[in-house]
Amino acid sequence: MFDSLEDKALGGACFEPIIPKIRGKNNTVKTQVYKQLTRGQQALFMFHVFYNHASKSLAEFYWWSAYFLAQPKAWSEIKVGLRYFRADAMLQLLEEMEGILKARNHPNSFGRFDVSYKDLDNDSELLASVSPLNTIFHEISPAILKRIGKYIRNNPSEFIQFEN
Repeated sequence: MFDSLEDKALGGACFEPIIPKIRGKNNTVKTQVYKQLTRGQQALFMFHVFYNHASKSLAEFYWWSAYFLAQPKAWSEIKVGLRYFRADAMLQLLEEMEGILKARNHPNSFGRFDVSYKDLDNDSELLASVSPLNTIFHEISPAILKRIGKYIRNNPSEFIQFEN
């Protein structure tokens, strides 16, 4: 099965078993589970947490970028994960998105998180800034998913346990 999965499916197959361990749990449990992961699993987890949400639409790309930026530790871990996989194009894209959001005084904590999916409908300048990045996000994602899949295939012990 390992060799028969396409790259995107392979990354997902390595990511999915982590979800039940954290779904509906408090932040302490989530942090404990995260710390128990290998560096590769952490990188894969943070990539997929962002990618799986942000890839759904322009509004989702915008909102989830702002959501994670309002959690500096999580945003940093997403970028660490991208560096781990040497996903430089995606890292550069997220840094550009970060610059746009910071320039517009988007929240950097949940204390004042008031971002809405409708923001893009109500702000043409914001839409004009974010839309091209979303397009690039979708253009570069297949290559990054392929890179991650190749990394998993070359380093399976970081991501899965084979049973006898």
